[in-house]
Amino acid sequence: MQDNKSQDGSPSAPYLLNIRSSRWFIGLAVVIATFTDGFLYSIIVPVLPFSLVDRSGVDPSAVQFWITMLFVGFGSCMLLGSPISGLIARFSSLRQMPLFAALLLAIGATLLFMFALSTWLLIVARCIQGLSAGVVYTTALSLLAETVRREELGSWMGLAFSGVTVGTLVAPVLAGVVYDQAGYYPVFIMCLAVIAFDLVLVAALIDRTRASKWLAASEDKNPIPRGRTSPEQEGPIDSRYPPRPRGESDNGRTSRNVKDAVIGDGSPQYDEESPLLGNNRAKPKTFSGRWFPITATLLASPRILAALYSCFINTVLICSFDAILPHFVQRTFHWSSTQAGLIFLTTTIPSLLNPLFGALSDRYGRRPIALCGFALATPAIAFLGLVRHANISDTVLACALLVLAGTGMNCFITPVITDMTFAVESIEKGNPVLFRDSTGLTEAYALVDATFGAAFVVGPIVSGSLYEGTNWAIAVGVLAALCFSAAIPTILFTRDSEQDGKKTQDETGV
Repeated sequence: MQDNKSQDGSPSAPYLLNIRSSRWFIGLAVVIATFTDGFLYSIIVPVLPFSLVDRSGVDPSAVQFWITMLFVGFGSCMLLGSPISGLIARFSSLRQMPLFAALLLAIGATLLFMFALSTWLLIVARCIQGLSAGVVYTTALSLLAETVRREELGSWMGLAFSGVTVGTLVAPVLAGVVYDQAGYYPVFIMCLAVIAFDLVLVAALIDRTRASKWLAASEDKNPIPRGRTSPEQEGPIDSRYPPRPRGESDNGRTSRNVKDAVIGDGSPQYDEESPLLGNNRAKPKTFSGRWFPITATLLASPRILAALYSCFINTVLICSFDAILPHFVQRTFHWSSTQAGLIFLTTTIPSLLNPLFGALSDRYGRRPIALCGFALATPAIAFLGLVRHANISDTVLACALLVLAGTGMNCFITPVITDMTFAVESIEKGNPVLFRDSTGLTEAYALVDATFGAAFVVGPIVSGSLYEGTNWAIAVGVLAALCFSAAIPTILFTRDSEQDGKKTQDETGV
């Protein structure tokens, strides 16, 4: 479809350009994309213990093995897709097309899983879903990082991470109810509807790279009045203008009060109001010259390593419960798929407290709030081993302990992720040359994405093997020990809010 021509012969702006290129619209598409990733991952949780036996003819004694393999296939391919999509995001200015293509791939994989009967076809479908998820997640976060401004990035990234968490926790609840009431196929029709909704949003959005030609023309026709330093001073039109180099005045000349506005190879240096990934950023000359130095610098920081380890353990715990909890309640309590799905409400509801945990960490410090989360989650997970019999008291105990465990897991992950953001910003300030035309936050979130993929592999393998090879009590005991292990680096390296301004040698690169 060709663009309409304006009176001067140039292509006219697309319909609803201001809305489709706005931060809130692009942010919504990204949040729904991360939600879709989590939804795809855990949609099968309450269904597999029943469908593998009824549809695929798997022996009941081998059900846990195949559940583990299906989760491992997803996680390993997500881990593979993350660096691939990271390269696409780094070396290409296009964001919308890879994201759209990955969502189409997710639809194909979901259809394959929906109609497949043999276990190997189910594994192939899950591998394709994982590859799609890796591309969607990293590309979506890159799109978000170059769309929003620095002062907004933390809140938007928090929403993006909440999207995958909510999707992971909500999907089993919905899938269990739908499977029990309507059958197998409606579960995946619901999944296809979620992907289709995000496809519509991604197809409709106009990223800043594509929108800049129309936005720049609009700015030429409607110059910013003197005395305004940015379009944001008039609120609603903030999404219509591309970022401007720091120190550039209204007439295009560099202001005298800005020192070193241009550094290095002549690339303009942007202020904190500019998107963290500029639309016209310099292209890296070599792969090793642009990817490895930033990643290595980030991984040299104990604060970031501590945050990544906490993310890894948090995801391992979520994936482990996804892998073994439905099978456990089916065996122990003889529950249906609906009841197996509803048990996940105990861990889903506490995720609504994330804003509260963030506010508490801002007020009382990130490390104390995170340690409270570990102190709550570790014994709650360990005491789940006491649940052994199909009676009311054990059922109530299981639900209460899962609520406490979910509350603790959300309590420690929120301040830890926040601390990582401050650590990255401190590293950026200490390495201005390395980060002059890139952002450590994008690299850090790519590392988090890879951490998720690794946890998606490790969690089901560890928990599934322990549950089948030993018993429920030992499995949750090991999970409790893993949870406790993440508290140690948090004690040593996570900072309280008043310490953010202090720089250490590992963060400054000095």
